Amino acid sequence: MPWFYIPEFIKKRACRYLLQHYLGQLLEEKINLDDLTVDLYKGTGTITNVPLSQEAINKVLEELSAPVRVTSGFIGRVSLRIPWSALLRESCCVEVAGLSLTVVPHVSPPPSDGTEDTV
Repeated sequence: MPWFYIPEFIKKRACRYLLQHYLGQLLEEKINLDDLTVDLYKGTGTITNVPLSQEAINKVLEELSAPVRVTSGFIGRVSLRIPWSALLRESCCVEVAGLSLTVVPHVSPPPSDGTEDTV
């Protein structure tokens, strides 16, 4: 066994950790290791059909005062490329393909100044 051999389950766990760390707050559930395809030697990882958390996305949209809210969503495929041999010279890349969001209009109530109109 060469010194650089890394067992498949450790590759998958490392890749899942990175995806979960950067995208986890937007995902409906934790990434399942069985759904993750990893090739550490090529520096690639892929997961498909990832459901999104509508609560987390709507929180961001609310902070941005966006006129819409998400009722459902998923990502068709998330791919990442990590240039292990040139990590300090090249960028990592995350590609999201097949993003599907169902949105509805949302009108924010006007801000209240704490006083009520009296007639």
